[in-house]
Amino acid sequence: MANRTTDYLIIGNSAAGVTAAEYLRARDESGSILVVSREPHAVYGRPLISYLIEGKTTEEDMGLKDEGFYGRNAIDTLLGPDFEVVALRAAEHEAVLENGDVVAYGKCLVATGSVPFMPPIKGLEGKKNVFTFLSLDDAKGVWYAALAATERAHAEERKSRVVVIGGGLIGLKAAEALSHHVDDVVVLELAPRVLPAVLDDQGAAVLLDLLARHGITCLTSTSADELRGANGEVDVLALTNGEELPCDLCVAAVGVRPNSQLAVDAGAEQGRGLVCGTDLQTTLPDVYAAGDVTQVTDLLDGSQHPLALWPNAMRQGKVAGLHMARADDAEPYLGSFAVNAVDFFDISLLTAGVINPPEDGGYDVRTVAEGSVYAKFVTKDDRLVGYILLNRPANAGIYTALIEQRIPLSSLSGDLFADAPLNLDFPADVRWARLHKCYPADRDARGWKEQA
Repeated sequence: MANRTTDYLIIGNSAAGVTAAEYLRARDESGSILVVSREPHAVYGRPLISYLIEGKTTEEDMGLKDEGFYGRNAIDTLLGPDFEVVALRAAEHEAVLENGDVVAYGKCLVATGSVPFMPPIKGLEGKKNVFTFLSLDDAKGVWYAALAATERAHAEERKSRVVVIGGGLIGLKAAEALSHHVDDVVVLELAPRVLPAVLDDQGAAVLLDLLARHGITCLTSTSADELRGANGEVDVLALTNGEELPCDLCVAAVGVRPNSQLAVDAGAEQGRGLVCGTDLQTTLPDVYAAGDVTQVTDLLDGSQHPLALWPNAMRQGKVAGLHMARADDAEPYLGSFAVNAVDFFDISLLTAGVINPPEDGGYDVRTVAEGSVYAKFVTKDDRLVGYILLNRPANAGIYTALIEQRIPLSSLSGDLFADAPLNLDFPADVRWARLHKCYPADRDARGWKEQA
């Protein structure tokens, strides 16, 4: 028998879940909304955890909503490990919590995000000084450990060292943050280059040089075979190249995978993430999904894969919330494509779309390189389909718009690769649409006339 009943149950209290709750409340003023999460914190900016460690922000400033957000919107919450949903009974429309309570729901949203992928490295799991780097508590744990390790190392008149296993976005942001608190940071990446998903060889080589200037050593085509140490702690890594690397602590940042097991155990169909319709309903009755946990159609190449990006989670949260509320303005979610914006120290990196196209796919590639600046543009059939902008951030949003709106490059004036395009380079009708996104599509019928 259920201990509690709610019209809308949202499992997850981050970007997708909270966005869904906002749109549910906007379209359904009376329906009850309950947000549950194993994390005890109110919604915060997960991408900001590295900035917290660096001292660029505070825990208070990481909050995405003010203190009165949940109460003002009549959103009930159950936050903390005792309230983690451990089972879904989809047929009965019930969720079982860690503390044994049962919540009956009308509709449910699974917005459980990602979990770290732990590679099968001997000695990796169960160590007190091995950390992941996805949540606020992860960041605080490794931060305090780094401070203690450096104090201990200096008392022993030696340098402190952290080893980060994984040279993707999460790993490099962890490395940057921890470089402010330890003497030596080494990143291990099994692939031939760092950021293998968002850079090419040439761009990665430029980034490696820039990171080295900030004291971060990246060893590519290298990982750990075994983590060794005594008393439940790691003090040396045996590497795949045969060398040994002493360390004070280790961060496992090899990658993430959808946190979908809850829904899969309940019978939901799983591909590379939860399979959803265009309304983001899973194959379970009245169970929807949004964010990192879902499988997304890539609008550029048609592939199916998770898209663990904050903007996509918010977009899916909106779409799912509107469909759950049966709102008249609910639109289908047809897919997306990867867009990344990240900085490391004084280095800016923006990437989107197809970065490393197949040689036989009919793609054209143009690169522009000068010192610490590197740009790459991938085109196909007179359209931009991908870019890398390393230390060249100007008008990246316009490049993204070119991809998103499939604008023919032949319709633009000037050399958009040598210099960042301007709005004036767009055709008049496209300029109008970009500058008046808030206006109805049938603008002429409502008395608006384009002024060319």
